[in-house]
Amino acid sequence: MAARTYRKRSFVRSFDQVQQELDRPTNGLIVLLAIVLIAMIMVGVIWQKVKVTQLVQEIEQLEKQLTYYKETNEKLQGKVLHLSREDRIVNIARTKLNMTYPPYEMVSLPVQTGKDGSKE
Repeated sequence: MAARTYRKRSFVRSFDQVQQELDRPTNGLIVLLAIVLIAMIMVGVIWQKVKVTQLVQEIEQLEKQLTYYKETNEKLQGKVLHLSREDRIVNIARTKLNMTYPPYEMVSLPVQTGKDGSKE
């Protein structure tokens, strides 16, 4: 009977060993999934930092462009003010276009009235 007990024990031991072996891949699979999940999170964090860096550089470039366009706009507005001065326009009209002011006379224009007496 001792032999049978020994066989039962060895059978139980081997069944436990088989069960442990079957449990290991499950634990290994969980560990593998955890590693993959951590790797994906790290890739996401790194991608986010790279994207933020790119956006910061783009913002700096756009701010430089905005400053350039504001300065150019101010220069052009100054040019417009300079070119639209009345004394400059009068001088060009007299010298280059041979224009003169009309003589001051009273000009009277006839006003037409409608049938109801209102001016048209």
